[in-house]
Amino acid sequence: MKRIIITLLALHAMVGVMAQNPMHFYPEENSNGINVDTHLVIQFDQNIEAGNKGKITVYDKTTKKVVDCIDMSIPAEPTEGQPKNPKAIYTPVPYIYQMANITNRNTRPGTPSGAAKEDKRRYQKTIIGGFSDAFHFYPIICHGNKATIYLHNNVLDYGHEYEVRIGRGTIGGWDGKKAWNFRTKTNKPSANTKRIIVAADGSGDFCTLQGAMDWIPDSLSSENDRKIVYLKNGDYEELVYFRNKRFVTIEGESRDGVVVHYPNNEVFNPHPVDIKTNEMKGTFPSRRAAVAADNCSDMVFRNLTFKTDCKGQAEGFLLNGERNFAENIHVIGDGDALQVNGSTYWLNCLID
Repeated sequence: MKRIIITLLALHAMVGVMAQNPMHFYPEENSNGINVDTHLVIQFDQNIEAGNKGKITVYDKTTKKVVDCIDMSIPAEPTEGQPKNPKAIYTPVPYIYQMANITNRNTRPGTPSGAAKEDKRRYQKTIIGGFSDAFHFYPIICHGNKATIYLHNNVLDYGHEYEVRIGRGTIGGWDGKKAWNFRTKTNKPSANTKRIIVAADGSGDFCTLQGAMDWIPDSLSSENDRKIVYLKNGDYEELVYFRNKRFVTIEGESRDGVVVHYPNNEVFNPHPVDIKTNEMKGTFPSRRAAVAADNCSDMVFRNLTFKTDCKGQAEGFLLNGERNFAENIHVIGDGDALQVNGSTYWLNCLID
């Protein structure tokens, strides 16, 4: 009798685990006008966790080609710090900030730049902001009953229809989805646009700060060319890295209402094992901050919060460049909450 009861309880628990049902998808099925930097969001009828098997595959319905594939059996990160290498040196020649259009579409994530050797360990990697050495990232982040899927950056294009297939095991207790279709916006913002809107709910020109910064050309010539990136109030959980930007204003709707954050630190995204870094211009760039503006000058940061969600050596904001200005921003980090290399004027800012 006791064995029967235990068996029934075990079966009941298994049914409970498999009972997750999706309640809402974003983008909605067969929707149009979706931003190319969108995340894929699924809300369930109960709390869920990311799985460790199965694949998420994105097909371009026009070309019939796979444009992205995420294998959830690959771990997101190292679980220990970078091995110590007594022979590691600072880069023998100044690091060159390439201005070529390097993305996940045309370059293999992990392709080494500068004097670094390739890290061939098998982790989730994505190119952000043209940094070909790539960042470790979480393909799925779950909070309560909401799962957010992070595709590799820059894999979607304007005016295309996509089909997403989610395999069993990618999200614990869910069988997955065979076909989830949506179409992106027809055109990107005009090159002459001075002010673009970022909105986490998809109602702006972009869903993410990173997507907006990727759209802005490198090294604008003068104040007359300045671009304004305006972020509506919202939660922006994204890893942000951009380089070679000039004359750009990043402004939030309110300091406490716009929070750009990510669980990043030196263990999650370490420096190369063979190269030392001190984050100064000319050395190998750091990848451990939640938000990093690298080799950027004449920038304005106003009315928003930059935050790391990790402990350890984990800046909320890392800024390298000259003649930058920060007003009414809140930086939350650990180790060094903020690191600045170069001249920056700070007004009414809070550093935690």
